[in-house]
Amino acid sequence: MELLIEASLWQPQWAALLPHWQQQGHRWQLLLGKEAAAVLDQTDAPWASSPPDGVLCPGALLAAWLDGDLLADFHVDPSRQVLISASTSLLTLAREQGLLTLGPVGADLPLTPETDLGAVLNRLLALCVTVPTLAEGHLLSGVVLRPLQAADEREIVRYCSDEALARYTLNIPHPYPPEGARDWLALSWRKAALGLGWSWAITLPEEQGAALLGVISLHWNGELAWWVGVPWQNRGLATRAASLVKGFAFDQLQLPALTARHMPDNLASGRVMAKVGMHYRGRRHISGRQSCEVSYWRLDRPLSLPAPLLDEIDHWLADERIAVVILCDPATTNRQSANGKQAISLFVDERGAGEESCSIRCPPHLERSLELHCYPVELLEQAEPEQLSHLGGVLLKDRDEQGLAWLLQLAALQRQGPERLSREERASRLHWFNQLMAQALGGNCDSSQIRYQQLRLLVELPELVDELDGCWHQTPELTFERLAREAPALWLAYREAMNRVTPATLTALQQQFAARFPECTLPFLDKGTQSDQPLCGIMPALLYEE
Repeated sequence: MELLIEASLWQPQWAALLPHWQQQGHRWQLLLGKEAAAVLDQTDAPWASSPPDGVLCPGALLAAWLDGDLLADFHVDPSRQVLISASTSLLTLAREQGLLTLGPVGADLPLTPETDLGAVLNRLLALCVTVPTLAEGHLLSGVVLRPLQAADEREIVRYCSDEALARYTLNIPHPYPPEGARDWLALSWRKAALGLGWSWAITLPEEQGAALLGVISLHWNGELAWWVGVPWQNRGLATRAASLVKGFAFDQLQLPALTARHMPDNLASGRVMAKVGMHYRGRRHISGRQSCEVSYWRLDRPLSLPAPLLDEIDHWLADERIAVVILCDPATTNRQSANGKQAISLFVDERGAGEESCSIRCPPHLERSLELHCYPVELLEQAEPEQLSHLGGVLLKDRDEQGLAWLLQLAALQRQGPERLSREERASRLHWFNQLMAQALGGNCDSSQIRYQQLRLLVELPELVDELDGCWHQTPELTFERLAREAPALWLAYREAMNRVTPATLTALQQQFAARFPECTLPFLDKGTQSDQPLCGIMPALLYEE
């Protein structure tokens, strides 16, 4: 990864953090005007203790982004660069080029003098999603969907320049600009880096090796889109590719639904949507670069249910008072249930229903395996953190798409995370933990007070860990599940302390806690989640001669 930091935004506290960044194999470069750079004494600069890997001229960088001809060295994923700037022009053009951005206003995430840079970087880089290879069978046979590569630019230009393709697509202009493929690839990588979507090259290894024949994309909200090069149409490639992405969306991502849209005259795309199981939902008007009416399709995630539960659900589905029904099954989601039961949430429209809505109860013969929750339908108007337990749920009934819209709000809330702690707040939390740990380990307290502090520490630690990790705290069980996955050493130390509270187990817990939350505030990077490969995505011509 590489940081591009505007000199005017420099904060003294960054000097302690950037060496940790560089020790991980990453780079940072300083953005400084030519005149200021000419008279700058690097040994006396505010960043002297953590010198940059290079100095760039913001004007030259801006010119390079405005003039696509200067970017001939197009072989690097631009989303592996993060621009930190207060310039609206730089931030806008950086996003268009595919970079990630931090800044006071108009950036992907806000960065102010009071903000903890390490925590913001952790939050930004944690958004990244991996684009996996999807295949029908063996990687050398059938349709294979692979991540996009810079080398795909030539094939994208060739296929998208065909007017026969552009005529039936919403976002491919004609004539197709020469830089269109490069810009689109950068945008696709940026979307993946921000957790906003996945894009694949459609390939047919048996006939064409790894060459791109088309593209299929899945947005975070479940919207599916694709195109196939004209020479490869009418061979079932779109249907096979869409089926692969459908499996990924439902089995891996547990999205509540897939949606797609096409221009009314594009009957071939409608047939593909029908073949993968989607249902036609009528026409809708969309606005934007090309305002028009489109045909809209949707497929909810399926779920097989035992007959007794299915019979009871049919009764609820037929009840006109119930607007939305959501089933959460711990066996098919990544979320734990405290009792292992399936849970069904009924969202009831109580207008004009009198008191009948209160009579909905779980049948006695299902009470051992099912929890039933009833909520007013008005709850669907605004998603809240305490409702995140519904993520991964299956929509069994959805009136006017209220349930889907609400589940997508929850997904966005989950991705956004809670408000980040400032440096002072983070230091205060760490001080509180160390102080409480010191009391739990003994000190001058009597035994009852020591026991109380030990219990208090262990009870409050899950919420503290979620807060420091920048995660919503819902239940201790979900925190334990996340720690077991992300920080097994800390989870094991906590479990040992819960089972047997001794000075040795508490000390081991304190050590693992300190390792998880170091003062440098870069736990995400230190865990090695990101690639350690150094990157310099700026053209060497823009670097100043030292």
